[in-house]
Amino acid sequence: MKGKHKGLKALLGLVLLMSLVIAGCSNGGSSGSPSPSGQQSQKGENISVPGEIDWKTVKADIRFVWPGTSEIEKEMAEQFKAKMKEKYPGVNIEFMYLSWSDMEKKLAVMINTGDAPDLTQTQDVTNLVQMNGLEDLSSYLEKEGGPLTKDSFLPGTLEYSMIDGKVYSIPQLGQAFTLIVNEQMLNDAGMKLEDLQTWADIEKAAKLMTKDGKYGFGYPLGVARFAFRVPFTVAYSNNLYLDNTSEASKPQYLELLQHFKNLEPYQPKAHMTWGYPEMFRAFGNGEVGMIVAGSFFSPNAYPINPDILKVSRVLAYPKGPSGTAAKAPALNVGYGIFKGSKNKEVAWRLIEEITSSEFNVSQAATIHFSAIKGANMAGAEQTIEKVYPKAVEDHKRITQEFFDVVSKSGEQAVKIKGQPEMETIFQTEIVKYLTDKSSLEETYQAIKTGIDGVKAKYQ
Repeated sequence: MKGKHKGLKALLGLVLLMSLVIAGCSNGGSSGSPSPSGQQSQKGENISVPGEIDWKTVKADIRFVWPGTSEIEKEMAEQFKAKMKEKYPGVNIEFMYLSWSDMEKKLAVMINTGDAPDLTQTQDVTNLVQMNGLEDLSSYLEKEGGPLTKDSFLPGTLEYSMIDGKVYSIPQLGQAFTLIVNEQMLNDAGMKLEDLQTWADIEKAAKLMTKDGKYGFGYPLGVARFAFRVPFTVAYSNNLYLDNTSEASKPQYLELLQHFKNLEPYQPKAHMTWGYPEMFRAFGNGEVGMIVAGSFFSPNAYPINPDILKVSRVLAYPKGPSGTAAKAPALNVGYGIFKGSKNKEVAWRLIEEITSSEFNVSQAATIHFSAIKGANMAGAEQTIEKVYPKAVEDHKRITQEFFDVVSKSGEQAVKIKGQPEMETIFQTEIVKYLTDKSSLEETYQAIKTGIDGVKAKYQ
């Protein structure tokens, strides 16, 4: 795993210093024109307005795909929309609230029928690029005088948005996938956080926490995206990428599957039908002691039970049998412009706006952490107090813990062509395995055959 993807240690040091030290978190954007007259860039420079666009009178209807579907994320979107309406009265933003799990399927249809939206929030851009759906934003970053350049972002974050040297989204936030532990449940079971060093320790803790109607682990198997993401995260700590079906990786793959088999007795039976909402509800209500989630934890858990943040601790998933260390895959949340958009200049202006300090602070203070160098986090405290009034210090601590995990154990997440198709294959086969409908070897061979078929399709 070493040569293929470098760890994000540089990212972390800078992230820590530039973002959460001051208060808590932040966000990013993409696609083609300078900022309004008198607006300051992140370098403090005034940016002039080109003659061809009058930003006071420009008219455009912008469809903006927004898969951040927690109430907190929706509220941020609506606040941005209202501010932009004030600033650009002729620009009408329509947010399309699609879940991450549904987004790519619906966008594929829209792109193929020539009905692409204008803007989208992004994580892994691989499949949207494969669909020929996203605009290359490199030229926008190279324009003189703009607030965003290729040097505007923390190390590793822009690279996650690039394919073959082209930039397909503008990073707003850095994020990571990790283990989340209810420390109180762990302590009540007779273990401490420092005891969680290996997969065997996780299995032991899950067993000890499973009692009195509560369970040690919660794996959401009902949605293919998350049925894949959890083992995707865990595999890093066993020196494995989930799309690596080579003969050399087979021992690590078998160990991964066996690990989830070992955890199965310590999960509620309902986890077979869970998505993220059900997983967060079970964790938030203290019904399960450990989950694999990410730096979007607070906005999902807080509305269920603010007190759960007090006992929640963030760890890189512990070392597997063939692993060398605990690891956490790290990536970004950003914004891309669709090739089919008829309003690319306006879309780019909106990316410049949403990645400006005003909105970057709001997002980073509530979810993930800022991907933008030198993000001015002044005012973040006020945002945190508004969004998490009953858990201000706990949210700040949790964000700090994500920073620390990425700083010590972060590794840039691998981008996988055809991942949505692989997710369905993996989900189908691991459910069979965990319900005793297939053996370990049969499960591995079925996953390998399916994933190899997807890879061949995209070669």
